[in-house]
Amino acid sequence: MRYDDRVDRIKNFFRHKLPGGLNFNRRRKRFKIQEVKAKAANVGIILLIILVAFLLVFSFFTSVNNAGVSMEPTIEDGTSVLLDRVRYIVLKPNHNHVVAFKSLSDNQDTIYVKRVVGVPGDSLVIKNGRLYVNGEKYDDVADTNSITYKGVLETEVTLGDDEYCVLGDNRNNSEDSRYTSIGFISKKQIIGKAWFKTSFKDFGLVN
Repeated sequence: MRYDDRVDRIKNFFRHKLPGGLNFNRRRKRFKIQEVKAKAANVGIILLIILVAFLLVFSFFTSVNNAGVSMEPTIEDGTSVLLDRVRYIVLKPNHNHVVAFKSLSDNQDTIYVKRVVGVPGDSLVIKNGRLYVNGEKYDDVADTNSITYKGVLETEVTLGDDEYCVLGDNRNNSEDSRYTSIGFISKKQIIGKAWFKTSFKDFGLVN
């Protein structure tokens, strides 16, 4: 019997007598598929981690710089604050929230940090050096001084459906909703809620 014939008989024997035969090519293909799946799974996990990290940074760790003394003593001049950018996707700004926003009248896109003192439907007025909301003296979180400048709040004003009144905690040194340059702001102007101060000299939660 020729050598080639003997080799063919041996191959046929293993194909028919042993379960599944001995197809080494098939095993190599199976191993390669498993390796590809494992690598794809690892890449997927890495991409998921990157996506989650990006969403966390975008949602809770976007920072803005508070320029000026308008929010003292709550936030000092030059203090960086972190913003919660997710809250107002679902919820609405409320009284005493400190928010970062852009003024529509500011061509330079300056970001302001102020405190919300009035929400849609509220009636506001400044009299005897104090802010009154809906006929009652406003319960300030900040320890504010007597207000000397009234601006548009010299007479009682009722906010519209998408109007928010914002004031600086340093009421006598703040350009805010009392001034026509800022005015009442809309929800779409608000970037996020200030929640944490990250500067070395001014560090901690925003009250």
